[in-house]
Amino acid sequence: MFQPKELIEEYQKLNPGEARLSGIREAIRQADLANDSSYMLYFRCAYANECSEDENGSFLFHLYLIFPELLALYEENPGIRLPGSSHEAAAEAVMYIFSEMVCCADFFYQIPIGDMEKYLEKYKEFCLMHGYPLYNYYIASARLYWQAGSKEQVMQYVKDFKALCRADHYRDSYTLDFIGEVACWYDDLETLEKTTKLLEKHFPQSQRLAYEYGRLLYYYAVRRRDPVHAAPYYRLLRQICKKYRMHTPYFSDTIVYLVQTDLNSAWSFFQKEAPHEVLGTTPLYKMEFSIGAEIMMRSLLKQGKETVRLSLPGNQPWQREDAHYQTKELAEYFGREAREISDKFDMRNGDPSCRKEYEMFLWAVEDCI
Repeated sequence: MFQPKELIEEYQKLNPGEARLSGIREAIRQADLANDSSYMLYFRCAYANECSEDENGSFLFHLYLIFPELLALYEENPGIRLPGSSHEAAAEAVMYIFSEMVCCADFFYQIPIGDMEKYLEKYKEFCLMHGYPLYNYYIASARLYWQAGSKEQVMQYVKDFKALCRADHYRDSYTLDFIGEVACWYDDLETLEKTTKLLEKHFPQSQRLAYEYGRLLYYYAVRRRDPVHAAPYYRLLRQICKKYRMHTPYFSDTIVYLVQTDLNSAWSFFQKEAPHEVLGTTPLYKMEFSIGAEIMMRSLLKQGKETVRLSLPGNQPWQREDAHYQTKELAEYFGREAREISDKFDMRNGDPSCRKEYEMFLWAVEDCI
């Protein structure tokens, strides 16, 4: 007999990650056997949410595997309701997951540009049908075409985004953060500084400030190879991460700055953050970690440190039981991984920007490696 409440209780007792996802998959299987469309949707939503909330992004790609089933189920059952709720609540649940999906699709080189475009148009239709604003549609579309190297299309979506914000008299930390993100893409320091000041003034407690400080750290340390002007943003980023007990979203950028200024601090930072970073399996995150790790190892090697001791979680192909490594071997491994992932993104995007970005990070520390 199908007992959905018992299934929910069982998987909620399991540890987040693979154990809980396995429990939810069993719940999905039983709901499918019972042909209970309400719980078929409910459990798929639970699975998608669990994937998107994983801290390391290790299961985020599973969201793209379950979403077609979830959306088809919703579309094939007009008036479907989540258990004990309304059709509107079901639409809201699907909308939330749909938004997560389109906003993170650019993290994966495995998702072709054409597929992303189709989902974005489907997402736009869904928003218009159910009366949701198109903020995330414009943001995700701009990110897609930025990766594809089409500035004209990017700026059109940014223009539409700003027009919508004005029409709705809407401005929050996320909308300002996006404007800062675009400014960083196109080397617009004036706008980036302006959005940072607006965030500091109107949303002084927002965690989004971490991204503005991180972008300014990147701008000066990486793009300008200017650690003096990068220094205040490094301190501000460090303060806000400490305040909210969050891992830095700018791992490789921080490595660049610290390698430029204090190698011992760079190594301490690496040892502290690497156990978190190394667990990520999302390609974009893996690429960023690998860039920082290569720079770190090459910097140590230049200073004559031929071996390092690293105790890290997980089961990586380069890990050894004794936790002792040849620094040169690690530098070569991470460099190769960074280049391979960059090239896969460039192949997917039809634009060489990822490989150029990788080379710019190395250029920023060329005197140190």
